[in-house]
Amino acid sequence: MSKHFFLSGEPMPPLEIARLLESGSPEIDQYLGQEIYANNEPDYLLKQRQRLSQTVQLHVERVGNKPTYLLRAPGRLNAFLEYLDMCAGDHMSTTIDGDIPVAISLRDDDVLSVANTNPLFPQEELSITDEFEKYAGAPWDDYASEIEDNWDHRSLIHPHYGRPKGSWVNYILSPYIKIMWENQGIKLKGADMTFGPATAPFRAGTSSSSAIVVLSFLALHLANRDKLPEWSVQEICRMLGEAEWYVGTHGGANDQTTILRNPVNCVLYNRHSKPELDATPLPFLKGVHVVLANSLWEVNKAASGNQSFNMRKGWMQMGDELTQLLIAEVRAAQKAGHASGEGWLGQLVEEKFSFTPGSSVPILESRPDYWEKIEQNYHKLGSFCEDILGVPNEAINELIMLLPVKITPQEAAAIFGKDVDTIERLYTRPRRDIGGYHIRTTARFFHRENMIGRALEQIFIEADHRVSTGELNPDSPEYDQYRIKVGQMVDELQDAICFDFRISIPQLDLLLTIARRGPGYLGGKLTGAGKGGCVSLLVREEQSEAMCQYLDKEYYGKPERFEFYRQVLNDEIRHHEPGTPDYDSAVERLNILDAALASIEDQRRVITFSKGACVLELPII
Repeated sequence: MSKHFFLSGEPMPPLEIARLLESGSPEIDQYLGQEIYANNEPDYLLKQRQRLSQTVQLHVERVGNKPTYLLRAPGRLNAFLEYLDMCAGDHMSTTIDGDIPVAISLRDDDVLSVANTNPLFPQEELSITDEFEKYAGAPWDDYASEIEDNWDHRSLIHPHYGRPKGSWVNYILSPYIKIMWENQGIKLKGADMTFGPATAPFRAGTSSSSAIVVLSFLALHLANRDKLPEWSVQEICRMLGEAEWYVGTHGGANDQTTILRNPVNCVLYNRHSKPELDATPLPFLKGVHVVLANSLWEVNKAASGNQSFNMRKGWMQMGDELTQLLIAEVRAAQKAGHASGEGWLGQLVEEKFSFTPGSSVPILESRPDYWEKIEQNYHKLGSFCEDILGVPNEAINELIMLLPVKITPQEAAAIFGKDVDTIERLYTRPRRDIGGYHIRTTARFFHRENMIGRALEQIFIEADHRVSTGELNPDSPEYDQYRIKVGQMVDELQDAICFDFRISIPQLDLLLTIARRGPGYLGGKLTGAGKGGCVSLLVREEQSEAMCQYLDKEYYGKPERFEFYRQVLNDEIRHHEPGTPDYDSAVERLNILDAALASIEDQRRVITFSKGACVLELPII
């Protein structure tokens, strides 16, 4: 039975919060080191206390010594799987010790007053009601005959309607707009929110944007819990995943789930395949550190980043709908007595869909009982797993081979009975005229991820059990085989990301190639949506600092590694007018690159797995 969501913690005068943080109390350090950051190093904890104190002091300057909550939300690390949450598959991730702090004071009106220590994010004050009315009033007559007016479609066609594209405040607004959309007539109170110095990498694949969404929801909940529905934490996680669609990126709920729910020092296996989203905390391997390294190639979500992300969402959605059509046609043929003879299944696919299967499918042709299980258990592409679909991997591989390699908008329009413009609105328009929706490799990607995810889960549980029972010593060669195997599987995941789902780029590949030659390397992959950002490297614990120094020399310390990125940014600057979003974004990213290369030690570091988003409940001393 799901419990109702409850957020603990009481407000305090912010000057008192600052006093506690600056006291140097062992109780404060023990709380932060053990319960929040999983890092007890004195110098590290001093830095955390200083920036948290800075956050509340800046809040005092803005709003006075009003009762305040101090919250923080960590960045998310997809050290293992990717994208499975977006197609109802089970996704494994964790939270890093890099986080975003925010001081919050509740208001009695509907105003959000937000400020950020980062100069890239300007201060703003707005009415929640006014912003919702703009969004709800976006014109729909041109789409009414083809597309249902629901949150999914409206946020796809009219993201952040009435708001500037790319504004950081859109992430703060997203849970407010979503809740008002789902609860018509509800009046929400606002808050004063002061975001302090963040240590979660910015626009680098650790979902700092989703951390802001989670923090905004927590502020919303603190100010409005007397009038909100009694949600379970599972319901909230799904809702926050959909809330972020408001900004224009149609992702799943994994980032928000992990950021909100992860226990300290754990990996979270999020069961998006379950009717009610579940999460299983898993112990991580001993003797392994994760080095998070920023490629310094930053994705411009306001320009090309969202299109690329939503294009892959289109691949998933279309692949799912084609699979459902295929299942329905096969079951109809079986019931009509037309499912017999060698090659009948391939002929059916060619006749009904006009594409040719990639291979013969003898198992699926001869096992009608498998189709009964597929029909019963299939939900979305994340269902491609033996223990979900109920059929063996060999049969799943054949099912994938029945799908087309690629389908164009014109071909999709013919199959789904819609015009091409509607297809491109629903599934995102390909950038090139010869482009299309990559279906078979997308399905294969999720099947590979599911198999690796199950194997990783088994290793983490088995290794921890054998150590806890005294059967195995973490220093033994036998235990080391677990480390080696996990590293190999992470490398295999990166291979699938590159070749099946196509979200890597040469800069990320270069960083990973260099890292593979570094000390203590076990495995590595990109993290997040791809097309830039960070890689996570599994490294032997005793060599993790040596890996950081190696990257300083071989990657960050060589200017030629970044020449192509500079050329891309300078080309954008030359081809756009000053003051336009593309021009300003390119200038901003070029400045960020220069600043990063001037502070190399900040671009790679050994991370710990911190507690999920919370109100900081500091011990009173």
